[in-house]
Amino acid sequence: MNAELPEVVEWHTLGEASRLLGVHPATIRQWSDEGKLSAFRTPGGHRRFARADIERLLQMTPVRGHGLASYVVHTAVERTRKGLPEALAHAPWAQHLADDERGHWRAAGRQLLGLVAQLATRAELSTEQQESALRFGRDYGCMMARTEHSLPDAVLAFLFFRDFLLETVLQLPETTGLDRNATLAIVGRSNALLNAVLREMMNAFQEVVTET
Repeated sequence: MNAELPEVVEWHTLGEASRLLGVHPATIRQWSDEGKLSAFRTPGGHRRFARADIERLLQMTPVRGHGLASYVVHTAVERTRKGLPEALAHAPWAQHLADDERGHWRAAGRQLLGLVAQLATRAELSTEQQESALRFGRDYGCMMARTEHSLPDAVLAFLFFRDFLLETVLQLPETTGLDRNATLAIVGRSNALLNAVLREMMNAFQEVVTET
């Protein structure tokens, strides 16, 4: 192994690679040990990582930035799509959903999913984004009440959606190398938003029932 770093290559320390990839330094060490990310050892035993290798990994793995949010959306949508037929076949709340209601629910749910996925890369949503998420809850609650679904069924349908989303987030350490603390922070932010949406849904449902 060479004692000096080749000058033609841009090298980064462990900490720099960690920041560029958006994962914990322990994850970088693991990737290095597994051969997923090549490392150069200095005479002092410190790891150095080539910029080209880091950029290659960024393109292959959605570990940071908007790529992570896009990954959450794509994976959760695919997970929901695959599990939806069986769920609809057995869930009592789904037996009375008309085709147009299901289509509306899927489209609106994907919009909400996109908003929640933003919390994978930021601490909070903008005021406009938060209002959009809460509006989804109100619209969904009104739709379920006006189509004569029960409140428990409306809540179960929402929790079905939330479970698929949170399962996707909880698997981020395995699928993207995101460290555990960062994953738990995303789960906390997502849960807080979804709880607020659920409250809006329940309030809107009750308001429609009271009016009628």
